[in-house]
Amino acid sequence: MPDLVLTDAQAQVIAKAAGNVVLRDSSGRHLGYVSRGFTAKDIAEAKRRLATPGPRYTTAEVMARLQELDRK
Repeated sequence: MPDLVLTDAQAQVIAKAAGNVVLRDSSGRHLGYVSRGFTAKDIAEAKRRLATPGPRYTTAEVMARLQELDRK
């Protein structure tokens, strides 16, 4: 996998970001993004949702359902 060395200014933008940082080339074309991971707020929200009642579905179950809907 190739490495991309950022300038100090670019690295600071990513380090200080609260969420994802979108990467674009000089013409504005979207190249991807850098994910900063989960914040404490994200984790608290996930725990809150897990504590609520309701059905739970595995990734495989969701993907199968989406594929089923796509065939219709």
